[in-house]
Amino acid sequence: MRGLALFWQKYRVLLRVEWAVMFAYRSESLIWMVGAFIQPLVSMAVWLSISNNQAIGGYDAHDYMVYFLGVLLVDRLTSTWDVWELDASIQDGSLSSKLVRPLHPVHWSISQNLVYKLFFALLLIPAWAIAAALFPMLRLTISLEIIFLFLCAIAVSSAIRFLIGFEFGLLAFWTNRATAIYSLYEGFHLFLAGRIAPLSMFPSWVEDVAAWLPFYGTVGFPVELLVGKIDPGSPAILRNFAIQLAWLIILFVTFRLLWRKGIKKYGAVGG
Repeated sequence: MRGLALFWQKYRVLLRVEWAVMFAYRSESLIWMVGAFIQPLVSMAVWLSISNNQAIGGYDAHDYMVYFLGVLLVDRLTSTWDVWELDASIQDGSLSSKLVRPLHPVHWSISQNLVYKLFFALLLIPAWAIAAALFPMLRLTISLEIIFLFLCAIAVSSAIRFLIGFEFGLLAFWTNRATAIYSLYEGFHLFLAGRIAPLSMFPSWVEDVAAWLPFYGTVGFPVELLVGKIDPGSPAILRNFAIQLAWLIILFVTFRLLWRKGIKKYGAVGG
């Protein structure tokens, strides 16, 4: 218990530091957040135009609006940028200074993610609530059960996307193309996670592939929970959580292996 308390004290310091850094660069943070609105809002406009007030794939105009607002929210709460920071720190050698700190470098990245995502949540959720009060088309019908399931899905999805981004960053131990490889993955994620369109718009085999790989579960699943496209009693909820947890375990083990081998290589070349 004493060790856990000491660990939590260190984490509190990390969180305070990252919170101060974020507010020092709050303008940049807001610009980055607003820039991320473009893709889901453009996708919403495109699908509203295509549907022409008719239901397609089980989605009508109201469904498209709340779905892509859900994508905007979920993507901000689960996205990660660590691949670029980790790639740069490995390539320029600045990772060395992080290795002598009392906590594993991954904890600095985790604390940064927690702070920024809390910041986005404090802005986006009230903004949606105000918009929904003014525009009935943006209102959701949700229960406490759905809110609980949604928060659980967000927590696991965020962890999965964090580990994936961090592991792509670790590839910089072996190649200077880590960010390019990650960008290729992001291209697949844009479609298979349901960010560009609901997966019901795709052939069933694409839905199956996206569901079993770490794509749909990271964005589409939480969004569909939030907007009511998945019934609270559906067996699909348990199945998707099981897939999420399986990938979380796989990615955690992969992270440990990549870090151990990468650090040996980094030290061998005088990092």
